Amino acid sequence: MLNEKYIQYLLKKQQEQPLTPEETAVVDAWYQSLDALPAEEVPAAAMLQLESWEHLEKEIRPRPLLRRLRWPLSAAAACILLLGAAALLRRPAPVTATAESWTVVDCPPHKRMKVTMPDGSSIWLNGGARLTYSSNFEENRQCRLTEGEAFFDVVPDAQHPFTVFTSRLSIKVLGTSFNVAAYSQLEKEKITVTGGKVQVLDSAACNVTLQANEEIVYSGAGNFIKQAANGQQTDSWRKGEFYLTNISLEELAIRLEQIYGYKVIFANKGLKNCVNSLRFSEQEPVTKVLELLKLINKVQYRIKDKEITLQGSGC
Repeated sequence: MLNEKYIQYLLKKQQEQPLTPEETAVVDAWYQSLDALPAEEVPAAAMLQLESWEHLEKEIRPRPLLRRLRWPLSAAAACILLLGAAALLRRPAPVTATAESWTVVDCPPHKRMKVTMPDGSSIWLNGGARLTYSSNFEENRQCRLTEGEAFFDVVPDAQHPFTVFTSRLSIKVLGTSFNVAAYSQLEKEKITVTGGKVQVLDSAACNVTLQANEEIVYSGAGNFIKQAANGQQTDSWRKGEFYLTNISLEELAIRLEQIYGYKVIFANKGLKNCVNSLRFSEQEPVTKVLELLKLINKVQYRIKDKEITLQGSGC
């Protein structure tokens, strides 16, 4: 069963503003889960739905659509009434009159690009990153980083908070600059603040406020680490300089493909978990980075065409 507190939050939010596509999917999944529940579990679950729509109906019309059910009722009668009401109310017309639309921006591989938003905020995308944002952005400052890495320099606007969504997190700001790395190939997401303050939340137990030179490394299901960081170095990739601190070879492989266009193959999968800290420039040849790995981790490499094969005993 989905988390009822989170469902309540989404149903209340839906009364005031459009849900994101991810949130809409969660609500839809919850509606569908009611159909699969055993009869004895339906009343408690459906009551949450009915009470939420009762509240919404009171806001729209002076006379409520449904009166709160009084318990005790027979289980059979309660199930019939609740399921019938759920069928009638399953997808009521949204409060807002217009559907949300989104603009998609894809950064080509091995490139970087800057996007100036309608409100004047600037977003830099690293190679292969995908950003979508609300087409009504000046009123609804929401965007989603669905793949890759991006740096955000946000124009303050207290009346219109700025929110960035990844696949698992939401980052809420008023005016600040921060870096988000959210690669679909990696288990961890990382948010690093250069200036100002942001709030990072997930659907479970993560609710963290970050200030300048702080970051969160998030590994899912409320598991995260908050730590000090160098914000200026973290976003130096915009200038072609890379300060990679305590990153796995798996993440480094993604970076090498971004920067140089080489696909990295691990002959020994255990090498992926080796952790390193490296500094280099995109102007330097890829062999310099590989020679550093050879010294630090005793990694052997072979380059053929546009593939790099890494070999070694692991860490």
